[in-house]
Amino acid sequence: MLTGFFKLYKPKTYQYRPIYYDPLKEAQQKREEQLKAKKENPDTRYKTSITRGTFREYADKNKTARRSLNRRSNIRVIAILGILLLIAYYLIR
Repeated sequence: MLTGFFKLYKPKTYQYRPIYYDPLKEAQQKREEQLKAKKENPDTRYKTSITRGTFREYADKNKTARRSLNRRSNIRVIAILGILLLIAYYLIR
């Protein structure tokens, strides 16, 4: 047989496996795992981080912080204005 003498080699093929990240699918799988764990152990309850009144507390903290920042900036503006008036008074005099 002469086929061995004229043997043609096939080119090597590139085996590309695409990596696709789907955050929605991953989140769904995570939820499914949590549900399975919850079914296995029904004593664990879902605990939220939001409790009654937390929004109001955060709003009050924000309000007081904003007020203090406004006071500081107003004091700076008044001080700078006073310094500029003094400089203008001495330049005119």
